[in-house]
Amino acid sequence: MRVPALPLLVFLAAVLAPVPAAAQSWFPWFGGGFRPERPPPGGIFDTLRPWDAPRMGPGGANKDAKTGEAPKPTETPPPPYEGDFTRLAEILGALHYLGPLCGEKEKERWRGEMQGLLEAEQPVADRRERLVGSFNRGYQSYEQTYRKCTPAADLVIRRFLDEGARLSRDIATRYGS
Repeated sequence: MRVPALPLLVFLAAVLAPVPAAAQSWFPWFGGGFRPERPPPGGIFDTLRPWDAPRMGPGGANKDAKTGEAPKPTETPPPPYEGDFTRLAEILGALHYLGPLCGEKEKERWRGEMQGLLEAEQPVADRRERLVGSFNRGYQSYEQTYRKCTPAADLVIRRFLDEGARLSRDIATRYGS
């Protein structure tokens, strides 16, 4: 089988021809693949950011989402037990929802425990908001999952009681004064 030379040369020239940098193609080996442009600032994509990340203001400077002011630098670093304390807050929030759902008589017990921890800790305002957010996240995550008490909910309560006791004991023994 003999291939005509002219169509073969045209095909090779088309494949091997240099492609401008801005050209896009269906195949990555013919033009670098499809690369969409970055969306302009100020659209819907500005809302997709971490909860505690500052929002960019119209002038390009960082602005706080709530007050509209430039954020203040953090003076004190978080304590070394911050991760354990945050987890304990989530557990207390989950227990606050699951306890009354499964027949616990004291409906405000775990909220009171969290309030007592916050009063004893006396965190700065932004840290307090993070801890309250962790409590609420624990509450809301189980509120979305459980509508009635099930054997799985009872198991979760027992495990959270064990983990909460372990965390509070570890925090008190490692970092207590």
